[in-house]
Amino acid sequence: MLVPRGPWTVADRRWLLALLAVAALLWVPRLRGPLDLRYDAGVYYVLATSLAQGHGYRLLNEPGAIEAIQYPPLLPAIGALHQWVLGTSDPAVVGTWLRGSFLVLSLGYVAAVFALSRRLLSPGLAFVASLITALHVQTLFLSDLFTSEIPFACATVLFLLAATADRRALGSLAAGAFALAAYGFRTAGIALLAAWALESLVDRQWRSLALRAAVAVLAVGAWRTYTNGVKTSADYTHPAYAYQRAHYQFYNVDYADNLSYVDPFRPELGRVGAVDLARRIGTNVSYLPAALGEAVSMPKGWWWGEIERVNERITGVRLPRWLADVALVLLSVPVLAGLGLLAAQGQALLVLYTLVSVALICVTPWPGQFSRYLVPLTPVLALALLLTFSMVTLRARAGRPRRWQAAGAALATAIALVLVQQVYTLAKAFTKHHQPAIYIGADGRHHPYALFYYDETWRDHDVALDWLAAHGERGSVVATSTPQWAYLKTGLRAVMPPYEPQAAAAQRLLDGVPATYLLVDNLSFLDVSRRYTRPVLTAYPDRWRLVYEGGPDGPRIYQRTGKNDSPLAGAK
Repeated sequence: MLVPRGPWTVADRRWLLALLAVAALLWVPRLRGPLDLRYDAGVYYVLATSLAQGHGYRLLNEPGAIEAIQYPPLLPAIGALHQWVLGTSDPAVVGTWLRGSFLVLSLGYVAAVFALSRRLLSPGLAFVASLITALHVQTLFLSDLFTSEIPFACATVLFLLAATADRRALGSLAAGAFALAAYGFRTAGIALLAAWALESLVDRQWRSLALRAAVAVLAVGAWRTYTNGVKTSADYTHPAYAYQRAHYQFYNVDYADNLSYVDPFRPELGRVGAVDLARRIGTNVSYLPAALGEAVSMPKGWWWGEIERVNERITGVRLPRWLADVALVLLSVPVLAGLGLLAAQGQALLVLYTLVSVALICVTPWPGQFSRYLVPLTPVLALALLLTFSMVTLRARAGRPRRWQAAGAALATAIALVLVQQVYTLAKAFTKHHQPAIYIGADGRHHPYALFYYDETWRDHDVALDWLAAHGERGSVVATSTPQWAYLKTGLRAVMPPYEPQAAAAQRLLDGVPATYLLVDNLSFLDVSRRYTRPVLTAYPDRWRLVYEGGPDGPRIYQRTGKNDSPLAGAK
């Protein structure tokens, strides 16, 4: 059990107020307009709209409005509640209120992180550990999206607080509720449930083990019962179009199916076998030390940017990128040492949660997403880092050999540099990557706001979608790499293009949708639109005509030529 270092004092409250002030300050430049609904956020919002309108848990952008089985429903339910209270599904209205809700959630999150850190650290060190979480650029970006990462992280910290409370009965009840909430936000919440049960096993508390295992079985079993029911239904086995439930259609299938590929974005590479899975896990494990360093500082890409900046500004200097890996691995050493200290002090739950979470992450085929996946672990990892610093400084003050004093000075310098670099990174995020955008509401009004990483390619993409909203034929279907966002922007049904490298097969699959428009984007985060649709356009120029061109290198929209006799034509 975590043992608080005495009751909270005036100093504790002052540190907490300072932390909340920092967190609130980060929201001042982004209080205007709706919450970001791009990427996975669009999926959550579409599902929220389906729930609010009484259609069930369905992807309304898909032909046939298919039942969703990828994401658990708690965040969409929260979005649906907002829509129900406000009496509208217009993202311009609801998204603005969601932004306010996420502001409150973010403040509650950093307060909970401070309370957890205070269980093992002095007020000042708890503040530093919490500040690392609050200033992390991934925390900033994800708190601006209507996705589950920050709600899940908040539920996780509240679970850890409740599970380690002095009042065991009440704490266990609250912990169970927060664990269920975490799983309701993300299936990764299974790590919480597993760690909670494993803690009882380690402590040989058999009754507690049975109860916690029952909670886990209830949560996982309920979701699996629902998803298995959908997968055995006639609508699933006989989809509206041939590739609607293909395993590479990651929004339309569950994680198990999507992870069955060697590379889910290149299904032509085949399914993963035992050797492939072992290789994937081994590769991911090799990335972990640097990833742990990223979790308590900033993503590696920002480190690379600083190295390039040094190379540009200092003549004759050419620093290699691997220096970033070295720095991150070195930073992970005190983090791992802190996890060892937590284990030595009997804090099994925090260590088990970290280990199980990392094990789950290592099974995924997306090492580039590790910095996002580790965001919910940042509070625990930052606590571990500051716990190591606390232990080293205590030994140095106790007259230990000078090496402890040197280690303490080195750690203090590293932590200070991390905080300075985090502040500098946030400043760059706001000045260079927080770009103006406009959302056109259902009433046609323009709502100016700003989004992170809303570069020229995204602006061009949205202009193309606005053109489709104005000129697209009612009842048509758009094939695009951003189907939910396209649906929210245009009101037209939207699907992913088929991930089929053979042009003839891809054309046949598009005919089966039938796709009326192909939007070939120039977005940098995902290139499937270009990779799998351009061969079709090259092989069948007579079946698609260019109707929109967003500049020489911008997005292009192609419309199907000729009459479409599919029974889906005209369905909206």
